Amino acid sequence: LITDLSSELLESEFLLNISRTLRIIILVLFVIENLRCFRLAKKYYFYWYFFLFNVVLFIYLFTDEVFLDGFWIYSKTLFWTLGLNVLYVYHKKNIFTANDFLKVIKKVIFISFFFTALFYLNGNLENEYNVAAYLVLFMYPFLLLNTNGYKKNMIYVLFSALSILITLKRGAMLAFAVSNVIYYLGILFSNFSIKKSINGIIILCFIILIPLYLINNQQSGQNQERFESYQFDINNNSAGSGRIGMYTNLYMGWITSDNIFIGRGNRQDFLRFKSTKGTYAHSDIFGFLYNFGLLGISLILLLYFKLIKFYYRIKKKNKQNANIILSVLAIFILVNLYSGMLVGSTNPIYFFSVLAYLQITNETKKSTVVAKKLLIQDNVERVIYDYTQSDDIGLIKMHAPLG
Repeated sequence: LITDLSSELLESEFLLNISRTLRIIILVLFVIENLRCFRLAKKYYFYWYFFLFNVVLFIYLFTDEVFLDGFWIYSKTLFWTLGLNVLYVYHKKNIFTANDFLKVIKKVIFISFFFTALFYLNGNLENEYNVAAYLVLFMYPFLLLNTNGYKKNMIYVLFSALSILITLKRGAMLAFAVSNVIYYLGILFSNFSIKKSINGIIILCFIILIPLYLINNQQSGQNQERFESYQFDINNNSAGSGRIGMYTNLYMGWITSDNIFIGRGNRQDFLRFKSTKGTYAHSDIFGFLYNFGLLGISLILLLYFKLIKFYYRIKKKNKQNANIILSVLAIFILVNLYSGMLVGSTNPIYFFSVLAYLQITNETKKSTVVAKKLLIQDNVERVIYDYTQSDDIGLIKMHAPLG
């Protein structure tokens, strides 16, 4: 993270290459650990889904006009999908626990806040206004899980909020606000109290008032333009910084193609807009529809279904933890629609990590309940055996109702 953000701040290709080298090394280690720990890794609830996801995207690599460029983008997806399996296995083996991962999250949030403040004070947010907004957003569900209903780690909630809100990144701000509202309502309905109501209202007001203040103090430039009224007019192709026109273009390109089911091929959304440097679909929904057709949309819908099913599984054991999954689902759907996260980034490893740790927590509680039941059953059997072996007929008759 430090080399990534420093390379942007200093415009250093050397620092960027350090980041790339580190990612390649970690990816190789992830591959090794997935092969070595396959029997345990496959118990992760989302293991086989991500396996299918990787296989489908790998096949599509052969439709890419530049295979090596496509493979580099694919390697980032491989990084976070395989990395999730390793997080699950390592926590299961008590090598790298949820508490260890929380320490990492805290460090990264602090570093992100530091660089965001640095970009803001240097006036560089006009050019690099994203900074680490989405990275912090993706970490936020795991942090929420460890606030225990906004009771702990609140300083990091503050750092997270500032890291996202200062950038005035509309999509990240919206997803952040919605995730907090859903989590807050979840804990409020599960165990209502006046104190929780007041705390939640204060937090939500804080989330709303900061961006309003920053927006009103933008005198000129890109940030001010992004909040003009026409940017929110869905009938205007220039709305959403041109997203509406781009989405319309991609949809029409898909619906008029000869490959509605399988799409036009890997990274075709990027190549369609190659006249603009760095332009791509800015949406998993429209990008997958254009590139992979109905097959691609089916992959996303299947993941929604898996998340909903996982929610009900966790809800049986812990309603408050289940609320986190609703926050995850809300962020996921929103980012899928207007930004994109499934390809071209390693950051989703932070976002989906909370699911791996929730599964282990749920399994631990289930194991504890089963162990208690077995212990009680064993004790009862021992008592019955002792009574039946006793020569004291009176003792047996006295406890006969235990039958």
